[in-house]
Amino acid sequence: MSSKRTDYSEEELRKREESKQRRQEENQRKKENYQDPAQAKANEERAKELLARNSKQKQNSNFSYYVMFAVLGALTLYVIVMMFLNQQPPLNKVLVIEDRKIEEHNNSNVWKQQANEFFEGATLADAKKLMNVGFASHQNLGKCTVDESVVIPDSFHYRDAFTACVLPTQDSTKSCGASYAFTIAQTVAERNCISNGLDKATPLSAQELLKCDIMNNGCKNGHLNLALDHVRAKGLVDEECLPYKPEAEKCEGMCENPKRVRIDNHCLIIGEDDIKREIIKNGPVVSTMNVYVDFLTYKKGVYYKQEEVARFSGQHAVRIVGWGVESGNEDEQNKGNKYWIIQNTWGKTWGDEGFAKVAVGQDLFFDQYAYGLKIKSAPQINLDDVQVTASDKKGEESVNLDLEDAEIKTDA
Repeated sequence: MSSKRTDYSEEELRKREESKQRRQEENQRKKENYQDPAQAKANEERAKELLARNSKQKQNSNFSYYVMFAVLGALTLYVIVMMFLNQQPPLNKVLVIEDRKIEEHNNSNVWKQQANEFFEGATLADAKKLMNVGFASHQNLGKCTVDESVVIPDSFHYRDAFTACVLPTQDSTKSCGASYAFTIAQTVAERNCISNGLDKATPLSAQELLKCDIMNNGCKNGHLNLALDHVRAKGLVDEECLPYKPEAEKCEGMCENPKRVRIDNHCLIIGEDDIKREIIKNGPVVSTMNVYVDFLTYKKGVYYKQEEVARFSGQHAVRIVGWGVESGNEDEQNKGNKYWIIQNTWGKTWGDEGFAKVAVGQDLFFDQYAYGLKIKSAPQINLDDVQVTASDKKGEESVNLDLEDAEIKTDA
């Protein structure tokens, strides 16, 4: 255990005494300062100044926080209000035909809109149900062999080339997504007329594709190539034999001993030039189209989809029947631009009697892939092998063509 040191030298004792004296003098000076009124007042003022400065800094800091929170609150409120104001109404509350919007569009665009009977009273929800067409897998589908020697003119419309075989625009009604059935039925009917050199085309039954084709889903949705598989396997009866009844629940009401038109095959056409050559040589082709809201009220002119216009998620079946080039008579800016001519299934009051001019290069899909089809030629009877018999029953002569013994020839 250590003990307190006591044997200091004289020098160390002197220094310790001086240090003690200095501390006592310093304490005495501080005591006198606090006891001095002037000094005490100065100290008090100094303390108040420091306190006020700290208080002000705290107030400034609090104010900054208040401002920051106020700004954040205002921004949050603004966002909520704008979201509420800009909230789109549900599709079943928005009419397809709105006179004010049509007028605004026509005042600022070259191509024109107009009300039509097909979408009268319909909402965007009704229209959306019609966009239900697609392509099934193309893995087993061959590419069409196209005659590359066909010269492509600047403009073409199939009704000018195949006048006798043109059928009127169809009306699939807004109660049923039947565009795939109508486009195929009309195309098969017209190509049957063209291929076999008939005097006129006989309308074929879209109803059969809607209600008798088990691979598709009727009015709810359908695939073009699956419907064409049905036409190839079973054919289509005349429209008179099985009329359009979208409300029917099953395949029923077909006439007795129906006559059918079949196709030999169908194939895929890819690219603008091949589509054009196919139309020139054999007639219209079928495809599917991306549809934007502004297209529902199209009336005339070359259609250019507008900016920031909503697009339906599904697709719609159309027929490509021709093409052309803008002359610039109405819009000098678009002079020389190419367009397609398509035919819709929304009745004659839509577009130009059911037709529309659509500018090329808008990623609407229909001009990228299309279907061509080859009609099964009508059988040709070899009359040299037909047995002819005569009877004079009741003094009348009759001729019996025994078709069971006749040789039936078909074009390969």
